[in-house]
Amino acid sequence: MSDEKVELNFKIYFVELDLKQYKHNPPHLFLPDAKYFITASIYLRRKLLKSEDSKEKLLFYIRKSVDHFDWKLEEWVILDNHYHLMLESPGSPEDLPDLMANIHKYSAIWINKHVNNDSQDSKVWHNYWDKCLTFEKSYYTRLNYIWYNPVKHRYVENAEEWNFGSFGDRFRADQEYIMDMKKKYPFDKLKIDDDF
Repeated sequence: MSDEKVELNFKIYFVELDLKQYKHNPPHLFLPDAKYFITASIYLRRKLLKSEDSKEKLLFYIRKSVDHFDWKLEEWVILDNHYHLMLESPGSPEDLPDLMANIHKYSAIWINKHVNNDSQDSKVWHNYWDKCLTFEKSYYTRLNYIWYNPVKHRYVENAEEWNFGSFGDRFRADQEYIMDMKKKYPFDKLKIDDDF
């Protein structure tokens, strides 16, 4: 991970939007070179990612899948039963569902083989939710949401103590910048369903 500050150039597009719609889900907006906030959860909110090995393996499959589909992983956090990602899409972002299916397929295989699953159901992943971010403020607010998610869920008192996220490296590289970002882009009014 780079020690550089997170800086963006947002582009305005005057293009026809590629909007995918599914029967029981909201439409998905696919824009090239855009930022995507992803939330995914374990089925029945089970804590199948509780061990360090599980979190490390999930991160391995996230990185491998992102590379395979030519997306860019900017920020991430993994908790015991869900995770959040900030991704940047490639020129053709329509393969986001395939990327997510890849992450969930291979991590589920590993979890079913190595984790004491307390359920008779071998289903691991419930679903994922994506949001294409088109405003700079929305992007930075969600970065803070990712970074401080372990504090929100009371895993740690200080976000930099959490080992399974990108925040620690960012914080150590430029603590003053990160604290300024937290004040400038508060996330406490975001409505994100992650009460897992």
